[in-house]
Amino acid sequence: MAQSGRKTIRIEAPIMLTTDKIAVWMDQGEWARDFFNWCNKNKFRITAYTHLHGKLKLSFLTAKECTMFGLKYASRKK
Repeated sequence: MAQSGRKTIRIEAPIMLTTDKIAVWMDQGEWARDFFNWCNKNKFRITAYTHLHGKLKLSFLTAKECTMFGLKYASRKK
């Protein structure tokens, strides 16, 4: 498996930013609770995350973990 070397990944999320940069979950946070529970269950160590408009930017400790997350998350969405 070839790694990209990136430690961050952006994923789609039901979130929007207001004009004063406050993050608002469009589904009252249900998606976030499910997502972070799934991450804990699969033992992904997210070191930081940033709210973007319609996306979350996730940072991981290593590029390998970021790649593994991307592969597992892609198969989860199918």
